[in-house]
Amino acid sequence: MTRLSESDIRCIGNRMENYNRELVIKTGHTLSEIAAHAVGISQVNEGQIDNLGNIAVVPITSGLGVIRGFAETVSGILTFLGAKAQVMNHSDVQGVAEALERKSEMIFMADDDRFIAMHLKSGYFSENSEATGKGYAAALDYMVNSLENRSVLIMGAGRVGRAAAFSVLNFKGKVHVFDLERKASETLAQEIYKKSGSRISIEENLVIALRGHQFIIDACSEGEFINKEHITPESYIAAPGVPLGIHPEAIPEIKPRLIHDPLQLGVATMLFDMIKVSGIYS
Repeated sequence: MTRLSESDIRCIGNRMENYNRELVIKTGHTLSEIAAHAVGISQVNEGQIDNLGNIAVVPITSGLGVIRGFAETVSGILTFLGAKAQVMNHSDVQGVAEALERKSEMIFMADDDRFIAMHLKSGYFSENSEATGKGYAAALDYMVNSLENRSVLIMGAGRVGRAAAFSVLNFKGKVHVFDLERKASETLAQEIYKKSGSRISIEENLVIALRGHQFIIDACSEGEFINKEHITPESYIAAPGVPLGIHPEAIPEIKPRLIHDPLQLGVATMLFDMIKVSGIYS
């Protein structure tokens, strides 16, 4: 996962209601509904989330250490969605032990490299990078009223872009991918063909790719490369990438048709991935 900073997540917990309203305005759906769509749950009954049991968020101190407020922010997002989430008093192995002592059903935890949610009873885990790619593809699908038979440009062939590509194909869209390292695009294309039999298009030129697509998923870690000249009134962008790839001067042009956040949609999709495993929804 991209390592966030304290400034990236500051005030997320206090803005969840506003964030959710903005999603409804842009996509016609709530955060819960988008996350459910991402994992193939057709109907959301938020009251049933209470049946999930306790969710533990465990701070992890390895690598560069804990991002101040990260665990609390994750817990706040889960609580907003209706889950019974709590940050453990202890970190690392002691925190995991505390979660088990509390009879938690799930554990959310992250280090510098991976952010996962574990469903303890089944042993299944959800990876944030994959969940984020799925969540943003689902948000774009709702925002444009279906991706079926529409071309989607995916910027970045890493873990988030990979998941987004598979999800776009599941929504019956057509995938075009651009990565600064062509080998990464080729590897993704080969994997998709091997697993699904589908072929995707590899874009060679960034400017031509941006100008040639209305629907974009920015899943790379480069900032401010999408300029005003690349945006039209028909452009729609779902941008899980951190930092945001859109130049500040271009944001007013795309803001009504832009989905971007540092954490919320990925965490929500992880939760609904866990919900699907739990059998609460079908």
